[in-house]
Amino acid sequence: MKVSHIGALLLFAGRAHALLEVIQAAAPPRLDLSTPTCKQQVFTHGFGNSYGAPYVGYYTPPHDCAYTTTIFNLSVVSSGRQYDRLATLWLGDVEVWRTSTAMPTQTGIHWSFQKDMTIWDTILRSQDPTKIIFELNNVIDGDRYTGFFNATLEALYFDDVYDHGAGLHPAEHIYAISTQSSSSNTTSLFSLPEDSGTVNLTLPRNAKTAVVSIMASGNAAEEFWFTNVPTEYINTFPENEGWLYGYSPFREVQLLIDDQLAGVSWPFPILFTGGVDPGAWRPIVGIDAYELPSFEVDVTPWLGLLTDGESHTFELRVVGWDSSTEDGIGPVGDNWWVSGSVFVWVDEASEQTVVGDFQSEISSPVFDFQPTLGTHVNENGTATNTSFYYALTASRSLTVSSMITSGGESRLVSWSQDLSYSNIQNMTDFAFNQSLAMISSGRHSNSASDIVSSYTYPMNLFSAYKVQSEGATTNPGSVLCLVDRSKLTDGIALLPFLTGILAGPETLSTRQNVTSNYHWNSTIVEGTAGLDTMDGETWFSSSSSPGIDQGVRRYHRYAREKNDAIEVDEEGWSTIQVPPTEPLPVVEGEPHV
Repeated sequence: MKVSHIGALLLFAGRAHALLEVIQAAAPPRLDLSTPTCKQQVFTHGFGNSYGAPYVGYYTPPHDCAYTTTIFNLSVVSSGRQYDRLATLWLGDVEVWRTSTAMPTQTGIHWSFQKDMTIWDTILRSQDPTKIIFELNNVIDGDRYTGFFNATLEALYFDDVYDHGAGLHPAEHIYAISTQSSSSNTTSLFSLPEDSGTVNLTLPRNAKTAVVSIMASGNAAEEFWFTNVPTEYINTFPENEGWLYGYSPFREVQLLIDDQLAGVSWPFPILFTGGVDPGAWRPIVGIDAYELPSFEVDVTPWLGLLTDGESHTFELRVVGWDSSTEDGIGPVGDNWWVSGSVFVWVDEASEQTVVGDFQSEISSPVFDFQPTLGTHVNENGTATNTSFYYALTASRSLTVSSMITSGGESRLVSWSQDLSYSNIQNMTDFAFNQSLAMISSGRHSNSASDIVSSYTYPMNLFSAYKVQSEGATTNPGSVLCLVDRSKLTDGIALLPFLTGILAGPETLSTRQNVTSNYHWNSTIVEGTAGLDTMDGETWFSSSSSPGIDQGVRRYHRYAREKNDAIEVDEEGWSTIQVPPTEPLPVVEGEPHV
């Protein structure tokens, strides 16, 4: 069965035949999106020279319209030459969607993506107009950068009946962990490590459940953090100075409450549409490129300490690995863009939640680093580094628990995590050739269900750059890229479950396998016709337990692409077998990890 959930939503449907549609494989938020109870256009805006000039407007809920579900549809068209750009959507000081753009062609591209916004229902129903800010920093110079991004955001409303069972519903309160700068018509991102990442919040005395949602992504020198090297090795190849970035390939996003660690995220490695090889991500973008993932920490065990009516600090940090420190934790480079939100449910029958037997069992991460340098001794006796191989592994466990009492009832609540990480890299040809085999995995449990959730992120990546003497950014060059990676998750998505969107666990398996050979022309931004080649496959399969009849229980999509064209695109309301990510083949005699 072919699924046509997107076609009816395209704002530019009349022109769609002339534009290349650039897709991300993802389950639709609902079985049917074509018959909303009501809808409204939130904004339409063109982003040209838009650095420091986001769209700023106001959102108000629809009148005379009964609804329980809100879905945002973002639709964008662009043509010309342009790099990929990061974009963020805010309701006041709260970030609600982080996305990125596809790279356009001269003849034009289009994409649309739909996101269920029901977890933000408390903000979306405010009768006072809510400031809405959409930041998409872009550059137009009329010569090299010519691509505008013309974006339209539409809100679709559905009057779904939820099987709330245990009385689950959207959170009564949502608090921002951000710079809280919306009054100045700017976004409220923390840029770490420069900013403090800290806010002071006072939670309701009768809070019974609380979850912190964290969004974090590396940019600039931190965009490809997973390919970085320990700082002491950035000058391993003096002939290629400035090519390697430091602070290690390990990143941990931390949540601290009153200076105590409450939870961590070992982030999913995003490959944006200009990442490594721009030719690899059109017409299928990388995993999660249109909806960068958040990570949730159950902070319910802290509630008895946080419901005293006093202000408490919530802090977000990003750290890397550093061999010179006692616990292995060290700084990172600029720019990690980070924000968070605290979702709070209250007990109307209770005046104050109290805590007993609060326990925190948190140890430092355990790291192991094994480097090997290959050198060549010249006839004059000088040594030249020819290769660099290393393996970095890490593991960490933490548990926070307490007995909290609200409304006359006591319950044991806890949050626990077990994480592991491995990154093996091999660099040759002065690091212009780089092989990477990385895998992050984790398990966590929370106080909302008895289900243990897990994730695994395997990625195998090979890149081989050929550049002129002055470097790839000033003269035409090329890059050969091979990537095979997956995102595998199983368990409870905490916020949708507590909101009632999900009634039980969900399972996701997605894989991308892409080979691309991309040649810059004199503009650098676009490839060279007749020389660029790419082919790839994408598998996506998910199953869940939705809380509404129109929820998606099973969905799959398989697509095969070649040279900016889709050769096969199959999707339907069933699951498929997703083959596992495999080690990459040897390329031109280069050793692989």
